[in-house]
Amino acid sequence: MFLKLRPFLYSLFFLFNLELIIFRSEWVFFVGILALLSALLEGKRVGKQWKFAIFPFFFSLSSIILLYLITLEFEQQIFILLASFMYYLAVFGAYRLGLYEKDETARGMMMAVAVASIFFMYAGLYGLYLNFLVPLFVLMIAYFITTFLISYQYFSIIRKDDPKKVLIYSFLLAFSMMEIIWTMNFWPFGYLTTGVIALILYYVLWDIIQSHFLDKLSKKKIVANMVFFSMMIGFVLITSKWIPII
Repeated sequence: MFLKLRPFLYSLFFLFNLELIIFRSEWVFFVGILALLSALLEGKRVGKQWKFAIFPFFFSLSSIILLYLITLEFEQQIFILLASFMYYLAVFGAYRLGLYEKDETARGMMMAVAVASIFFMYAGLYGLYLNFLVPLFVLMIAYFITTFLISYQYFSIIRKDDPKKVLIYSFLLAFSMMEIIWTMNFWPFGYLTTGVIALILYYVLWDIIQSHFLDKLSKKKIVANMVFFSMMIGFVLITSKWIPII
């Protein structure tokens, strides 16, 4: 059954918090803290392990950051509805994995939430970096922590028997993305374009590691991914607005 009462109520509470941030912007700090604490407790409660609190926590944090950068009211409402649905998948996926850790459907939900969380965090953090003159080293550290924890939770789901390898590969992936965002800092693009490109590069590396853990890695797959995602990056670059660096 796709609809469960407890995850549904949690997602409604998440939606309420985002709406409250819009209509009472002066409460953003207190509402944000409440949302993040709730996400931690909800993930732990339904998943029965603290690691399942990582996705709800980072998804809540990334949603609040990205919502702050959206200015049009109708776009805010669309974003809140989509984010609330993804939050439901995060909590519901944790609930199902708490009951049975080999649930393939739940793994698919968590993968979707991981990708959404990564994109929201990458775009949101870069938006804060551009708009508030955040030091570059702070942005790099934030990318590292985000990538490491989100990747660690997902890889630990599919490779529970080897936590040391999961830790090492999560660290290497996070370190790679930290270096990539340093390079992308010199590109003349806004936060959404940068977030999309960073997500594509993350997905390429993430898919290689996942395939390795599942014993499905092959040269043919690596080459196919490189060609396909290089074409996607090229399309994004061609269709994006280039912002001159002053």
